[in-house]
Amino acid sequence: MSQHHGRPASMPPANRVVIFPLDNFGSPGTSEGARHLGEAVREILADFRRETVPTRANAWCPNTRLVEASFDTIGELSLWRSRGHRLAEKTFSRGEHLVWLGGNHLSVLPVLDVIAGDPKAGVVQLDAHVDIHRFHDTVEDLSHGNFLRHLNWGGAPRLVHLGNRDLLIPAGEKRRFLAEEITAEQWIADEAATLARVARTTGGWDRILIDLDVDVFDPGFLPGMARPVPCGVDGWRVLRLMESMPVNKVAGLAISEYSPGKDTGDRGLEILAWLLERWLVGRAERLLSLVEGA
Repeated sequence: MSQHHGRPASMPPANRVVIFPLDNFGSPGTSEGARHLGEAVREILADFRRETVPTRANAWCPNTRLVEASFDTIGELSLWRSRGHRLAEKTFSRGEHLVWLGGNHLSVLPVLDVIAGDPKAGVVQLDAHVDIHRFHDTVEDLSHGNFLRHLNWGGAPRLVHLGNRDLLIPAGEKRRFLAEEITAEQWIADEAATLARVARTTGGWDRILIDLDVDVFDPGFLPGMARPVPCGVDGWRVLRLMESMPVNKVAGLAISEYSPGKDTGDRGLEILAWLLERWLVGRAERLLSLVEGA
């Protein structure tokens, strides 16, 4: 191995990038979004291998691996939830940091299942919608619009929801499925109070999954959303939230609902790829600083 690819003395836990391109039961086309994001990660890793001088990528690229799930057959599709559960559980059991690149938001449910099964783990979910839809024209069967109703916490829900711009679901109904709700309006109006509320609610958890549905962003900031909603948040606000959580407690990051067919000149893809790379390099450097400061 050439010198510029040398690992830091104390390498952070490995990253396992899972490409899970499911877009059945809602938001068709987002499966290609998962694949596009996976290809962006592959390109970053290829650039790292070609580089001839040391870069910040040395902190995370050498221990990052990708795996892609296939849904080419009816058999593969019929077992999507159990297959995803095994992929997520295996990653967590190895102590690896999970990056889950999903199609529609439903594709993240297997990871949520694993987190829900651990009473000391919880989810910080960023989404323009609260996915508990039950209206006159919605189905009772599992879908990308109601999957939080199908999540078994074994008790009170451990899910903090941020970025909601919903105009229909009563507050009392949302409280049945959420530990805390912070709307986009509240988040934008008082960011410090938002970060404090998230810290307070998640403080007793040992593991945190960050679940990012890209429609949490404002459509003017990020094109390429399957279901855009106005008056969302920007990238720096999301990054500040993510990096406010203890880095050694964040077990993974899931990204879903990117729709290339609705993108503009790959602008949305480039923004998401930059945000993901920024998260990975920042996470690795913060973990290294904890080790060096111990």
